Amino acid sequence: MLEVLIREMHEPEEVLEIPRLERAIWNDPGETIRPGTLLALLHEGGLLAGAFYRGELVGFVFGFPTHRPTDHHSHMAGVLPAYQHLGIGYQLKRFQRDWALSRGYERVVWTFDPLRGLNAHFNLRKLGATFQRYIPNCYGPMGGLNAGAPSDRAYAVWELKSPRVLARLYAPPPPPDTEGLPLANRVEGEAPQEARLGLEAPRILVQIPEDWGGILQRDPGLALAWREHSREVFGHYLARGYRAVEFVRGPNRYLLEREGT
Repeated sequence: MLEVLIREMHEPEEVLEIPRLERAIWNDPGETIRPGTLLALLHEGGLLAGAFYRGELVGFVFGFPTHRPTDHHSHMAGVLPAYQHLGIGYQLKRFQRDWALSRGYERVVWTFDPLRGLNAHFNLRKLGATFQRYIPNCYGPMGGLNAGAPSDRAYAVWELKSPRVLARLYAPPPPPDTEGLPLANRVEGEAPQEARLGLEAPRILVQIPEDWGGILQRDPGLALAWREHSREVFGHYLARGYRAVEFVRGPNRYLLEREGT
């Protein structure tokens, strides 16, 4: 893990750096948040924290209050490509958790693309977040890394003081045993083939692509098929009381549990 300095950012001169990082991280020059909007949200209780390595801003996390006084919404978190996979994103989320707890928040919530396996592993497996809400086309058409399919998102909930989250942060458990669990969908090669919507087991698996980013770039038809397929499967089971609680690799699969099991 690369050790970085993480601190809050308040000064307008610093906030002006955020659009540059957004463009570099998400490769979308047309989709950046205005510095004035960022500053306004900071004045209303938002958080903007930067990760600095040898004095250079290499990542950030930004969030704001919600209409629920217990919840802080984490809108953006990203790290420059040259510094990814070095533990900086994890340090930013730990900083955000400490910041939120010190202000009386119980949960941090955010959205993420449920077909991106790396994000799913980070959010569910490493941080201990879960989701029971799926938002079709959450942001409308998007560009950059997110271009090529509707912007469906999972709504992650991070229960900051729950035993589950504390275990993930301080004593990570081994991956769950998923042998023999029923699959809610069938995949052949890279393509989804069948949604199995009649399962009643307390624990089920949902498979997603191994390389969603690559599919978005090279095969728009397959990307749309995956989006529609996963929307159907997640929408069906989440509406019936299941919650995504784990993520396993080889292949990429979510573990869903029915509430009360």
